[in-house]
Amino acid sequence: MAIVGVGGIAYIYFLNFMLMKSFFRILFFFVLTTAWAQAQITITSAYFPAANDTLKTATDNMPDGIDIGNPGGPQTWNFTSLQAPFITNTTFLDASTGGAFSSFLNAELMVELPGSNEAYYNLTANKLEYMGYYGNDPIGLGINLVVRYSPPLIERRAPLNYQNAYETTSNLLLPFSADDIPGGFLDSLPITPDSFRLRINIVRTEEVDAFGTLQIPGAFYDVLRMKRIDVNQTRLDAKLPFINWTDITDLVPSNPFLGEITTKSYFYFSNMAKEPIAVVSVDPTTDDPTRVEFKVVDETINSSLSLSNQQASLYAFPNPSYGEVRFDFQNLATGNYEIKIYNILGMEVWQKEFWVSGSKSIKVNLDQLRKGTYLYSLVNSRGKTLATKRLMIVRP
Repeated sequence: MAIVGVGGIAYIYFLNFMLMKSFFRILFFFVLTTAWAQAQITITSAYFPAANDTLKTATDNMPDGIDIGNPGGPQTWNFTSLQAPFITNTTFLDASTGGAFSSFLNAELMVELPGSNEAYYNLTANKLEYMGYYGNDPIGLGINLVVRYSPPLIERRAPLNYQNAYETTSNLLLPFSADDIPGGFLDSLPITPDSFRLRINIVRTEEVDAFGTLQIPGAFYDVLRMKRIDVNQTRLDAKLPFINWTDITDLVPSNPFLGEITTKSYFYFSNMAKEPIAVVSVDPTTDDPTRVEFKVVDETINSSLSLSNQQASLYAFPNPSYGEVRFDFQNLATGNYEIKIYNILGMEVWQKEFWVSGSKSIKVNLDQLRKGTYLYSLVNSRGKTLATKRLMIVRP
């Protein structure tokens, strides 16, 4: 019989200790990996809209208490502080029912937009592509155009998994006649061109950067979060007499839609809804939330909400508008205020003064304004601009 000395016994205990330690490490790693895998989800094509689907969302233009957190997961997001009094219904129709379908023959779906405008989408097994639209030009000149993205912009993908990343580019080339341009715009140029064209380049980067559970007013959802950054470079060319196309972007004063514009948003997607559960628009530099569109779970909950944030603000409804606009003042100190409306050249085209104490709603008629994109500002009695936002005027 072999005799094991004290050293041998100690060695055996040491081996047993190391084996147990390795076992618990493996067990811990297995449990952690299993929990991590169970916490994240795969988004399937179930979240693609189909013909006759109506998506119901609300928008909080002054989100308060919204923390998007850091990448990774599992995370828990609490967006129950979102407030918005109006519901937007977006209905997807068969594309063949659209008036501009002949310009988008490969489209499967169409959405009617305000002012008889139409947006067209191509739907495949793994992509929802935004093909383009018929409606107002992208820089607010008030011209109706057929706008086609080349290639189409991918709005949704499936399957979608944590840490997926994509980069896509698209372009627009939109020619139009000088006769379609507002007179004030032409007056600002040193020479009258024969025609114009818009050149727009879009670079879209996307990353599924987080996963977890999102709570909005009325419900919880397991979600994947996609970060989307769009960099739009918009240039305006003019065809001058006896001269080829010339870039005149820098000659156009104060147009907020020309040049480079970067937008950044976080999309929270779930297999349990066709709507994004939330879309958080943020400041591209600071990541501070500036606007949140979210799924309407219970219309009675949404209808009871009010804009009660303490920040002074002004809203226009409906927007886009056919001319009748209701301006809602919120949380203003007692005093005189002005609403000023500017056209795309930065010229003031409408102004009115109001006495406000706290909150107030007023209706105005803007039928004298031609269709197009405008900016409206709230100005206090000291001439300080408190807020500036975009207003769309459309015509039937």
